Amino acid sequence: MSSARRAAVAIVVVATTALLAACAPDPPGGVVGLVIDSCDPGNDTGSGIVVAPGLALTSAHVLAGAQGITVLHGSRSLAGEIVAFDPEMDLAYVAFEGRAARSLTIDSDHVDAGDTGTAWVVRDREVVPVPVTVRRRVTIRTEDIYIQGETLRPGFELDADIRAGDSGAAVVVDGRVAGVIWARSNRFENRAYAMDAVRAAGLVDEQLRTGELGPDVDIARCH
Repeated sequence: MSSARRAAVAIVVVATTALLAACAPDPPGGVVGLVIDSCDPGNDTGSGIVVAPGLALTSAHVLAGAQGITVLHGSRSLAGEIVAFDPEMDLAYVAFEGRAARSLTIDSDHVDAGDTGTAWVVRDREVVPVPVTVRRRVTIRTEDIYIQGETLRPGFELDADIRAGDSGAAVVVDGRVAGVIWARSNRFENRAYAMDAVRAAGLVDEQLRTGELGPDVDIARCH
């Protein structure tokens, strides 16, 4: 390849990279990673989103049986504590100390089939945007996180490349947190499911208001 042609190829590569970077959405400042000292050997991981100063929304099964929680926010590692936990809807809140991050509003009323957005996941301490398309609203008949009771979980069926360890990631549509990732499909490639961050949040919102988890919630129980 001639020097001129190599230079032309290099220019195209640089221009394409710049274009992709310009098109990629900016990550919300409140995206956090979670590292859980769990019942199993090693650590479990997940993601979350700051919805108020010092408060992150995530998936309950990520936190089940946690003996310690580390919240990864940027370059910082902060101690976290479960302050709300619903094993049926698979939602939870983690409180942590640190400088206030930009929080996002929770709102799912505007979401409809065909809408596009981003699932913000943390992989190896890096914030990764995963494009999502809402296939439809769903109410899924499933089991609680302990697989001991049946529940109806309101949420969304998504087209998204969700991987193991991405649970708890916020699904952001039009700048608002509409859902929380809880599972990927075992039958269909690039198919995933998210809890509705509004319609599934009755218990965790009540726990936040009262400051009590309630006698029936055992956060030390492994799933």
